[in-house]
Amino acid sequence: MKILYLNNVMTVGGVTKCILKLCKEFQEDIEIVVASHGGQLLSEFKSMGIKHYEIYDVENKNPISISKNVKLLIDIIKNEDIDIVHSHHRMTTLLAKIASKFTGVKVIHTQHLCIEDKFKLTKLALNGVEIITVSEAAKRILHEKSNLDKKNITTIYNTIEVENEDKNVDSRLIELKKKEYFVVAQVSRIIDYKGVYDFVEVARKTVKENNKIRFVLIGDGPEYEPLRRYIKNEGLEEYIYMLGSKNNVINHLKYIDLLLLCSYIEGLPLAPLEAFSQSIPVIATNIDGTNEEVKDGYNGFLVEVKDVTSFKNSILKIYQDKCSLIKLKENAYKSYCNNFDKEKYIKSHKEKYINLKCR
Repeated sequence: MKILYLNNVMTVGGVTKCILKLCKEFQEDIEIVVASHGGQLLSEFKSMGIKHYEIYDVENKNPISISKNVKLLIDIIKNEDIDIVHSHHRMTTLLAKIASKFTGVKVIHTQHLCIEDKFKLTKLALNGVEIITVSEAAKRILHEKSNLDKKNITTIYNTIEVENEDKNVDSRLIELKKKEYFVVAQVSRIIDYKGVYDFVEVARKTVKENNKIRFVLIGDGPEYEPLRRYIKNEGLEEYIYMLGSKNNVINHLKYIDLLLLCSYIEGLPLAPLEAFSQSIPVIATNIDGTNEEVKDGYNGFLVEVKDVTSFKNSILKIYQDKCSLIKLKENAYKSYCNNFDKEKYIKSHKEKYINLKCR
């Protein structure tokens, strides 16, 4: 069996991490090729010896660009003798569907986000395609809002990589722990819908009441520089540290006491799973997908979107109640082991591929 993993870009983020995980687990049993418009994590695929083909940016919906991409995909599928295209972006799935008309290749799509709009385009792209959703909420939305057949949709919860070869940890984080600060982090793209400005406001309010708490942001994105300038202009650099993107998040989490996720929209975010694997509780917004991971009062707390005060109060509550923190940490690790196991994730994908190829 030969699979083409297809996405618009291979930038730092949850989608690319999922593709990398699939490549790592299946590389010995399945031939793998990837195609995308590029991105920072291409080096990860190359280090694994996986061939990459470059396509045009699928966000450009000009008919000429679309036709060029379809031709590129047809050539890749034929030249590489691809059996299955596993696409991770709505538009790349639409392109793969068109290419399948000329090649007979089978197409499967993973829906990583709980979409809030473009329901008709989603139906056009995904109708008739085998679909994996990363949460039950994403499955429900595709069925109810885009009128897609539930029989073609299966939920497979994400898993994560719990070992990183790179053992280097940012010195600023190590220094915070040496000074015995309680460290609260958010691991995400630095982009508005991840609630990164809310994170800053949570930090501002929290440190006013407890100066033994510090905040770190791990990640990169289009809002990185504007957010860095905002933190500097507000005089918050002593309390909030922007560590940038890290290819070994797990090793950094070993120095973290509590994870926040201030997002407005998700699918099934990886950051809470990474935190749970290291026995770290999570305080997150009560949104679709995330609330399938974080159970209020069990492995963390859920608060409403933009509710900065509730975030602050939950942090202070956890900080002050050490017995509660110990229980939350125990339950966080149980959540990881019971619900987001790697073996279950891999087995479910393998069954999908085999069944699809045999049709």
